[in-house]
Amino acid sequence: MSTRVGRRVSPLAAISAAIAALVAVRLLLFRAYVGGDEAGFLMVGNAWHDGTSLYGDYWVDRPPLLLWLTELAGDVTTLRILGLLASVLTLLGAAWAAHLARGADAARWAAGAAALFGAAQWLGVARVNGEMLAAPFVAWSIALTLHAVLRPAWRVPAALGAGVLAVCALAVKQSVIEAFVFAIALSLAMAVQRPESRRVVVRVLACGIAGGVVAATVMLIGANARGTTPSDLFDAVITFRAEAGEVIRSSASGATPLRLVVMMGTWTVSGLGAATVLAVWQGVRRKEPLLLATAATLLCSLVIALFGGSYWAHYLIQMVPAASLAAGLLVSRVPLRLLRRVAVATVVVTLANLVFALGFEPDDNGEQHTVGRWLREARLPTDTGVIMFGQPNVLYEAEMSSPYGYLWSLPVRTRDSQLRELSAVLSSPRRPTWVVNWSGPNSWGIEPGRTEAVLRDGYRKVATICGRSVWLLTTDARTLPAVPKDCP
Repeated sequence: MSTRVGRRVSPLAAISAAIAALVAVRLLLFRAYVGGDEAGFLMVGNAWHDGTSLYGDYWVDRPPLLLWLTELAGDVTTLRILGLLASVLTLLGAAWAAHLARGADAARWAAGAAALFGAAQWLGVARVNGEMLAAPFVAWSIALTLHAVLRPAWRVPAALGAGVLAVCALAVKQSVIEAFVFAIALSLAMAVQRPESRRVVVRVLACGIAGGVVAATVMLIGANARGTTPSDLFDAVITFRAEAGEVIRSSASGATPLRLVVMMGTWTVSGLGAATVLAVWQGVRRKEPLLLATAATLLCSLVIALFGGSYWAHYLIQMVPAASLAAGLLVSRVPLRLLRRVAVATVVVTLANLVFALGFEPDDNGEQHTVGRWLREARLPTDTGVIMFGQPNVLYEAEMSSPYGYLWSLPVRTRDSQLRELSAVLSSPRRPTWVVNWSGPNSWGIEPGRTEAVLRDGYRKVATICGRSVWLLTTDARTLPAVPKDCP
């Protein structure tokens, strides 16, 4: 849009239109089958109590606020509504931050960019993930940081709030540090370039740290009251990630480099790449503190996505708050013709991907849905199950709990690679009714040990669904439903 046309459209109308477009697209994506992370986080959140593992009887390498949010949702539809609300709040936070920095035109562009990213199917927005739920905390923390630095009114409350929200983002996913990076980079750039602002910068940082300490203390106390101790959390979110990184590096499958190519391709064509490159270019060229801080935040997000090692495209959602702000900041710094061409090209390829995904691309969780629905028909109320390995959405679809604490494959490969804990569960009075051999006890990074013998001794194969073997306790005789002939 031209600057003249943009000024005829009020910021409220532009932001409202962006939200409407975002909501419309995301509602279309609600039809997707439940994803593994959605199902797993719901199972852990709904079962969090004093127990034998980190979160009750389940273990996951995530901080507690994520589990509180999934517990609040309770089911997948409500969780997706919560994810949609998170994307809308991210849009509003980015628009307000851009308005504080550059005015109405910047707010319009930031809102449009956030709506585009929030509707981009290839970023994994069809399913709720930790990055999506953390994004509004980052966006509003950045906005409050800008308010505290640029506006004298309510400076202390804004800085306190920025610190609280930065810690909340970290308490959803431990790698979401963008709010901290933005605040530190902005403060350093302002202190170096504008010596007269140093007193304000120090005051804002001090208040932000105080707010963050209070938020972290409250969350640790709350988690401890439910049986999740600070030391166990540190082990899960810090120690485990280091161990898991080595496991991923040493035993990655052939799909890992392919995911890297897909992730970087998505970064390139989704608009996130253009926002990063333009922000870095203008930040280095103009030396403006806001542009430098935004560029540093985007680069930090990209490095985190790359160093995670798994290369899932939804990791890029961490870039959305800073990329949306960058779109607002760049509108007055980059030739409008260039910015318009980038925006049009990004919208076209994003819509093309959306149309393909809705009309032609099969749902990548169709097999899990099919197996889970068959198990739901076959199950009795007291049945439990184990999936070897991961795929918690199978158990969620089957409405079963698991006596084995690891619902994802990475904790199995990292903490139980010789399957001693699984073998003990399969041999115990708590042994599951059902075992689904999804990737097999010999999958990468796992040594089967005794598990294959225990499985053969205590279970019998009763079905093969979508190429996955389903095993039932040998002591359990029941009539089973017909095996589905078709598999997505």
